[in-house]
Amino acid sequence: MDFGDAEADTLQCDTLEQNADTLLLDLETIDTPLPETVDELFNDFLFSFDQSNRLQRTRIQFPLRVIDADGNVHYLQQNEWQHHFLLLHQDFCTVLWNSRRQMELAQDTSVCEARVDQIYLHSRQIESFVFQRDSINGLWMLTEQCQVPFEHTDLASFLDFYREFATDSLFQRHHVADPLSYITSDEEDYERIRGNINTEQWFEFQPDMPKDVLVHIAYGQTYSNRQRMLLQLRGISDGLQALLVFQRDRNSWRLTELEN
Repeated sequence: MDFGDAEADTLQCDTLEQNADTLLLDLETIDTPLPETVDELFNDFLFSFDQSNRLQRTRIQFPLRVIDADGNVHYLQQNEWQHHFLLLHQDFCTVLWNSRRQMELAQDTSVCEARVDQIYLHSRQIESFVFQRDSINGLWMLTEQCQVPFEHTDLASFLDFYREFATDSLFQRHHVADPLSYITSDEEDYERIRGNINTEQWFEFQPDMPKDVLVHIAYGQTYSNRQRMLLQLRGISDGLQALLVFQRDRNSWRLTELEN
């Protein structure tokens, strides 16, 4: 990755990828079978793709089309590809939704195109990896890699807001609804409990939020409602999840609901 003046982002990513080497699973020998469900749900494929050198070599459409931030196109040959971690260098992956109904796409086996975005909040650049399901044999393939500036996406306004929200507690305080709708589960019977918390309680209950890089998965959801955004956080190793619902009021975003 090369984002010009975003040296800090690049150095951090390089370090994280080196640490992630220890997470590779033994999926490299030709005799090791892949999970039978690897091509059913995109999530299942993505985790195997992230961990396996063999899968990355066989599930990339070479020469791979690569588009830089200026729109220049070149093609990457198979012998130039180096193992790339899309998820394993992060504690969380995130998904931005426009509605709760869209969230069903993550479990939809008919999804035939998906994208993983590595969103660099401070350099305002997105590195996207586009995957398509082969229409003949149903196999997921990486078909394109591209760099996109924030301003070329529908998410620019929210991403700029989120960067400040995640890093500035004073800014947070002024952009959290009071009272804040809060939904959680009873530890004994898992029954959903709905209530309200105040701003001070938000600082007690708030989940960890990525502050530098968001790894975002797109399953085909669109963002036609510019006044609402749902941010889903998924723990990579611990399975923890949280959902933050934001509403745009005039020219300002505000957190209106927390669910965990």
